[in-house]
Parts: sequence; C-alpha cells; structure tokens
Amino acid sequence: MNNKKETSKAVIAIVLICVIGAGLLFGVNALTAEKIAANNASLAYAPLLAVMPEAKDFAPVYEAADSAASALVDIPETVVGIYEETSGAGYAVKLSTTQGYTGDTIEFAIGVSVDGKITGTQVTAYNDTKDFGADYPSTYVGQDSALADVQLVAGVTFSSSAFKNAVIDAFNALIANGLVKEGVKGDDQLLMELLPTLFTGMSNSIGVAQYEELAPSGSIISAMKATNGSGVALLMQDGESVVLAVVNLAGNAVVYDAAGADVTADHSAAADEAAAFGAANLTSFADDEMKKLASAAEEGAVIEPIALDGVFNTVTGAYKITLADESVQYGFVARSYGYSNIPMMFYYILDENGAIVSMNTETFILEKEYFSNYTLDVPSYKDGFTGLTADTYTGEQALISGATASTNAVKTATDDIFAAFQTIQNGGNN
Repeated sequence: MNNKKETSKAVIAIVLICVIGAGLLFGVNALTAEKIAANNASLAYAPLLAVMPEAKDFAPVYEAADSAASALVDIPETVVGIYEETSGAGYAVKLSTTQGYTGDTIEFAIGVSVDGKITGTQVTAYNDTKDFGADYPSTYVGQDSALADVQLVAGVTFSSSAFKNAVIDAFNALIANGLVKEGVKGDDQLLMELLPTLFTGMSNSIGVAQYEELAPSGSIISAMKATNGSGVALLMQDGESVVLAVVNLAGNAVVYDAAGADVTADHSAAADEAAAFGAANLTSFADDEMKKLASAAEEGAVIEPIALDGVFNTVTGAYKITLADESVQYGFVARSYGYSNIPMMFYYILDENGAIVSMNTETFILEKEYFSNYTLDVPSYKDGFTGLTADTYTGEQALISGATASTNAVKTATDDIFAAFQTIQNGGNN
C-alpha cells in the first residue's frame, strides 16, 4: 500500500514538473519571440532612427509593396515607404532612384519633422560610378521643401540631381497628403529654377544649368556665365522686384519675372545693364565659326553673320551663306553638353528650305576610352543627317547606345539648329 502511495506521489511530482517546465518554456519562448520581433523591427527601422534620432518608434503609413492598403495618394515611384513617428515628431521616408549617372539604384532615407524640416539623411545603397561625396546628403538637413540652400555637386550633376529630385518627391508625397506644410520659395529661387527652361543653352541633357559664377556689379545680385560660352544669366534687383535677365552671345537681352513672364518692356533699364554686362564678359566665336563653315561650304561662298535675336539655346552662331550662283544656305554652330558636361561643337549647313546639307563636329565621339559598347562609322553617321528637316528629324538619328551622353549632345544640337532656323525665318521671334 505504501508503495502505491509513493508511486502516485512520484507521478504527480513528475506531472507538476512537466507542467511548470512547459509554462516556463512557453514564457521564455514568448519573451524571446517578443525580443526577436523587436530586434527585427529595430533592424528594419534602423535607417529611420538614423534620420530621426529622437524618435521613439515608427508606424508605416505607406509601403510600396502594399500600396493598396494605404489611404495616401499621389505617391511618386521613388517613394518606397512613409513611416509616422509614433510620438508625433514627424515622418521618415525611404527612397529609391535609378536616375543617377549610370542608372544604378541609389537608396536612402530622410526624416522630416512635423514642421516640415529635414532632420537627417541616411544613404543605404549607392553603386553609381560618380560619387557625390559623403557630405552632400548632410547639406539637406534643416531644409524645408523649398530646398533654398541646396546645391548640386559640380561634375556629379546626374547623381546629385537624382538625389535632390527624390527628396522633392518625398516632400511632394507628404505635402499632397497634408502631412507637412510646404516651404515658401523666394523670387530668387523661383527664377533660378526657371533658368534651365528660359535659357536652354546653359543646360545639360537633364536640365541642370552649367555655368561659372562671375563677380556681380551695379544692380546685379548674382551673375552666371554659361560654360559653353552661349551667354550669361543675371539675377537683378530692379526697384522692388528681383528679375532674371538672360543675354545671348549676340547681346540680345530678355528679362523675366518669378512667374516666367517676359517683362523686358517694364524693366528696360535692367535689360540694358544686362546687355552691357554680357558684352563685357562674353567672347564672340564668329571668326572661328565662319572659317569652319567656309571649309564645309562650296568654294567661293560668302558668309555673313545673322543676328540671334530670340535664340537662347546652344546655338552660338548663325550665318547666311551666299553661293556663287546666288542661291542661299544657312550655317549654324551649336555648343551642346556631352560627356561630363563638356561642351561639344557642331557645324551645320542648311539649304534655304531648312534641310541639312552637311553636319560636322570636331570630335566623334568624346571620351572614346570611356565607351566600349558602340561602333561608329563616322562618314555614315554624318551622312545620316543629310536631307533631314525639322519635320523628318525625330532625334533617334543622333543616338548611339553606349555613347549616350555624347550623342545626346548631337541630338540637342540638331534640335537647337532647327529651332534657330525657324526663329530667324520668323524674324527673330520665338
């Protein structure tokens, strides 16, 4: 009998031990699972904590992988995720862009405070061959959506532009959904943003102005000379207004307000001052251009300069070519931006109807050691432009896979000489 009692006690003790052990194991597993989940969350949110160090935690309000579950609208493709800081400090945004120089993915995150200021930036993937530097992202800290004090990196305009445009996309997403307020841009900033469209001759293929800064004088706040020599752009104080004056190589000056309207008639003094500044700081290419065109034109042709009123693209020279039989052709020289934003010079002769008679350049194609994925029969390539008009030219005739930057320069130059021909035919009006 005693043996049976002892056996029962032992069985009960074993059962109790198993129950207690199972309970403890369950508790440990639950605690461990919570810690693992927390650690995984911390890893996922590590870039977010880096851009908002004072954050307590984050909750996703938009993730591209599950965009249908979000109430947010008008989210650009570059925005991978938007996360709300749970204590109300603001938002963190994950971004991804392939608009850099080589098209490789650039991934990064930014934090934006509740009052719309960038609290931090963190690059998580950067494989582009041109590096904008470790310090560049930090120049965005403290900026609102106006990005008033952010500059691009000289020589790395494609990748730094891609970074900046992705930041703009992040702000656009936050502003469109009422999450932060929009920053206010000053007239000078608005005018600088308009510059690439008002004077396309100063801009590369992605619309970034290429210039060197000159010392301002008089009512000029800041002065910029196009690196291809096509003209100058000036921010000017005229009375209570800040205006943008653009001056081409021929001395034609036009003044614009912050809305992009031509206000030259209302700011004639500023236009005169801008034209004088351009005359003092620009160098004519006419002599060299006429020599180059003469070598391509028929023997005995007479070449005379034509005014470039209304032409603010990469064309730096327009010429009337009178042949021995008194028929007329037109010569144009364009200096568009190729590889590494180096100006390339192109010489075109058009007949009186605007069809290309010949096209030449001093270099085909720039930086051959950089390109490896193209072959080029130069005579055939140039002959491919013969006979093209503004109506038959599509731009595809210029492009070569593997030499994108340089042949984009050919495309731009061809676009611009056709536009200049039309402007001249219209009497100098755009």
